[in-house]
Amino acid sequence: MVDPCDGLEDLKPHNLLTYKSGQESLDAWAIEELIGHYVNYRKAFAPREPAARFGLYAVTTRRPRALAEQVTLTPVKPGVYRLPVVGRTITLIVLREVAPCPRNALWEIFSFEAAKVAAGAGMYRWRQDDHFPILEEIYRRYREAGIPMSYTFQDFRRDLARETLPELTPEERLRGLPPEELARRLRPEERLRGLSEEERLLGLSDEAAARLKDLLERRTSGKQ
Repeated sequence: MVDPCDGLEDLKPHNLLTYKSGQESLDAWAIEELIGHYVNYRKAFAPREPAARFGLYAVTTRRPRALAEQVTLTPVKPGVYRLPVVGRTITLIVLREVAPCPRNALWEIFSFEAAKVAAGAGMYRWRQDDHFPILEEIYRRYREAGIPMSYTFQDFRRDLARETLPELTPEERLRGLPPEELARRLRPEERLRGLSEEERLLGLSDEAAARLKDLLERRTSGKQ
């Protein structure tokens, strides 16, 4: 993984992750569930693999205060902690505490804080072109949860288009623009620039060609 999010630098061949949003709490029971899933997964799919080839991750939007009072959280970097449990070490990631930077853009999208969500959406570089429905659904869920998103999904799409426009080829920039719309934005002389006389006459009806001929004759003779 190139420049991974904080906390994911040391992924293993097998990784199990639990996530708690801003409306949920990462408590001792959630940690026990993660350990249980790890045991079941290891027994079912990789019984011969050594424990060192498994990674356990607990990702939470807000700080797990109750859990922090029950166990020792060893800080690694802002927002990242080590949690030793029954011979295993769980990497605990608090999304609201991680450093704001491009590599943590995905974490910011799930921070449940409007400003960070907007910043993360603007910085994250998606691997797929069809990611807009995913972001739109995330924004919709935030609004339903009562989080004021002053920076809307439409704002994000508009700003993203402005940022990526210089990187597009002329063909990509014009894709989806109807010829009529393109012609409407050009002055008459700009529409004809670069065309030969024959090309300029293409598409003219006989009636229009006759009117053009009459206009040229009037101009040549000096009549208005």
